[in-house]
Amino acid sequence: MGWFNRKALPHQRLEVKYAAFLYGAGAARWLERRFDVLAAEGYERNPIVYACVSKLAQAAASVDVQLYRRRGGKLAKIETHPLLTLMEKPNAVTGGRKFRETLATYYLVGGNAYVLGTGMDERTTRPPNELFVLPTQSVTVKPGRSLMLPESYDYRDAGNAIERFPVNPITGRSAVCHLKTVNPLNPLLGLSPLVAAAYGVDVFNSGQAWNKALLDNGAKPPGALMVKDASGNAASLTDDQYGRLKHMIDTEYTGARNAGRPLLLEGGLEWKEMGLTPVDMDHRENMLTNARFIAGVYQTPPQLVNIPGESTYSNYAEAKLAYWADTVLPFLGSVLEDLNNWLAPAFGDDLVLWYDEEMIPALEPLRAAKSLRINQSEFMTINEKRRAMGLDDVDGGDVVLVASSDIPLDLAGQMTLPEPGSPADQGGQAE
Repeated sequence: MGWFNRKALPHQRLEVKYAAFLYGAGAARWLERRFDVLAAEGYERNPIVYACVSKLAQAAASVDVQLYRRRGGKLAKIETHPLLTLMEKPNAVTGGRKFRETLATYYLVGGNAYVLGTGMDERTTRPPNELFVLPTQSVTVKPGRSLMLPESYDYRDAGNAIERFPVNPITGRSAVCHLKTVNPLNPLLGLSPLVAAAYGVDVFNSGQAWNKALLDNGAKPPGALMVKDASGNAASLTDDQYGRLKHMIDTEYTGARNAGRPLLLEGGLEWKEMGLTPVDMDHRENMLTNARFIAGVYQTPPQLVNIPGESTYSNYAEAKLAYWADTVLPFLGSVLEDLNNWLAPAFGDDLVLWYDEEMIPALEPLRAAKSLRINQSEFMTINEKRRAMGLDDVDGGDVVLVASSDIPLDLAGQMTLPEPGSPADQGGQAE
């Protein structure tokens, strides 16, 4: 199977057959870019991809979605609303967090995710009754006349029946919300992160299979076949001998599955090892390099997915904080933005789905640093500091406190300090 659907080129016949030839070399093969292949080879069989995708999907889903109403350029939080109820319980069998985790997983594996709103259509803005995440592999985007808007989304169910969900060519409204990554080659479909990580994923998977096969077959390294005559001198093979030997090597001794398999030799053939030991054949360093490469595609610090040997961050806490600030929140914001464009208008034009950073435990170090920085500021009033922390004003808070004595700045020059050695300075009463 190949990522790029390449056809194997026919082997050219060699006019000259050498007395020695290498065994084990061959062209690399890559997986196709279909979603089912990406999910099977990239997500199910690669522990690094699985760790990165599941970690990001679970982190984004753990953030409770809040609802706000726009009022004069500001956002006012809404505690109860039908849209909030729908986000907390999208359908009869799925809770809000599991719904968002499933949506994020499809999105991160395939670069595309589809949400169906039952009761919605392309003509009206009626709110949906329930929300469902459609399997990405079961949805086909039918191109329309516009390069930016499809004609419809075709869903193929388990019975192989197709249900079509049209798209309004003017407003883009549809019963299906299509979440997709940026794809410069196709504006109608997103680009899977696994496509960018394809080589690293294949090399990592092949390395695991290779090492496993070496262990199963006694950890025998590859080498070369030497063809000699009865006197021990280098010799050549006939066409039939060469073809039969080459076919045997290609079919029975090539690839990770046959790594280290004992080679059955006939007269005149001698096996010469290349001087490699099982330690030399250990792909640990190469696999770790590809593991870091894959984690980088998903913007995940290596420490968070248990990849050893990485020292980019000084400790786990810093890596976790950077992960939330640089990866989780931007990803969550992108998903909520798509839902706002599709879902929120059905409940009101002034509604916005978003998250509250103050309610995310992982960001507590950032809040503590911000609070300390604001509290130590000597040019802000009490109320300005409270506003910066998202708090309401208080009476008498429009004053600046002097850090040395915590008194209002306008009173600092009016107060006379007692002279050293006076009764007042010693805590007594002046006569």
